[in-house]
Amino acid sequence: MGEVIGLIRVMPGEVIEDDRLQKIIEKIKELVKPPAKLGNIEIKPVAFGLKGLNVTVAVPDDAGGIDPIAEKIAEIEDVDSAEVTDVGRT
Repeated sequence: MGEVIGLIRVMPGEVIEDDRLQKIIEKIKELVKPPAKLGNIEIKPVAFGLKGLNVTVAVPDDAGGIDPIAEKIAEIEDVDSAEVTDVGRT
C-alpha cells in the first residue's frame, strides 16, 4: 500500500517571536503520531516579519488522509490557520 504525502501551510495570526514559533513546532512534533510520519518543518518568511511553517507529513493510504492532522494543528495556540496546500502519492 502507498502513502499520501501532504504539505500543510501553518500560519500564526500575527508576527510572533522565534521562541513562540519553536513552541508551535514542538507541538506539531507531538501531534503527528504513527502511522503518520513527520517530514520537514520549514520556517518561511511571508511578509513584514510574519513567518509561516511548511510542514510535510506522510500518511498511509488507509489512515484517513492529511486533513485531520491539519485540523489538529489549527487548534494549537498561536496558530491562525493550517491548510493542506499540496498532496501527492508514493
